[in-house]
Amino acid sequence: MKFHSFRFCIFSVICLFANQQSKAQDPHFSQYFVSPMTLNPALIGKDVAEIRVNTIMRAQWWGSASVKPFYTSTVSFEKRLLTARPGNNSLAIAFSLLSDASNGGVLKNNYLSGGIAYNKALDAEGSELLGGGITVTYANRIFDAGKFEFQSQFGSMGFQRSMPSNDAVSIAGKHYWDVNAGIHYSKRNDRVGYNLGVSVFHAGTPPEAEYNGETYYLKLRTGLQAGLQFYMANKTEIHLSSALDMQGENRIYTLGGLCKIFANDETIHSLNIGIWKRFGDAVYPYVGLEGNKWLAGITYDIITGKETTFSQSVQSMEFSLILKLGSVKNASSPVNRTVFY
Repeated sequence: MKFHSFRFCIFSVICLFANQQSKAQDPHFSQYFVSPMTLNPALIGKDVAEIRVNTIMRAQWWGSASVKPFYTSTVSFEKRLLTARPGNNSLAIAFSLLSDASNGGVLKNNYLSGGIAYNKALDAEGSELLGGGITVTYANRIFDAGKFEFQSQFGSMGFQRSMPSNDAVSIAGKHYWDVNAGIHYSKRNDRVGYNLGVSVFHAGTPPEAEYNGETYYLKLRTGLQAGLQFYMANKTEIHLSSALDMQGENRIYTLGGLCKIFANDETIHSLNIGIWKRFGDAVYPYVGLEGNKWLAGITYDIITGKETTFSQSVQSMEFSLILKLGSVKNASSPVNRTVFY
């Protein structure tokens, strides 16, 4: 290990900043289709009878000694208000917490968000909906200097963190406020449905880092979403989904779909099997089990991008759990009960 000074630590952090600035990529999920608050604020409360809790946990690039993994997790709570409104109109609020740890935990980003959305029925049956939503986010960036490693801490007994590094590390964190918004249109009948959405994140392009007198601003991210659903007579469903994220020079385009196979069981209502492709990055299969008030899913990323050039063993896995809580006796029955967007 030739570099062991404080300058190397600072250089590493700057490289991390430069990497994020050049790629301009927010934390993202393979199962974006079950994460309404990170996909489009207009989806807050959509298809929610009363309460919905979403949790996603992602481990990216684990399984390799040469690559330090990324860990991303989120939990969101959505509450539908005015549940007895006719025509499938809905007003909902939501709160979410997202945490993203990179470089072995040296850098951590935490996002606390609150949002509101309204979906308006455009026809008497409530099968055609137009929604809009907005979220406000408080974000903070934390450096854990205790995870830096120096050559002076390596000896005949291996690495010993308790040994003095002789290099004092003092890097200030960063916090800022952010605003996101979106609109979403959907329509369906007994046989087919489709949806379209547009979202904007980091509308105020807030400053996310400062170093050596230079400020790094978080670039605007624009998202486009589209979906198509087919409902069979035997209760089998086909869901096709696509999403395009554009942030700075970076583009993330994902396309895929799943089949919901109906299971005549009181506990498990359907087996959901699908596959998605994130172009230039990975292909990932999806398997989910769905009950009356819950949905559990898992994806495994098969890396196809340039990351395989420096480590052949990198892999990513993601787990999601959705819970539908509460019981609304007088609420109008939502036309679209799916949570796939």
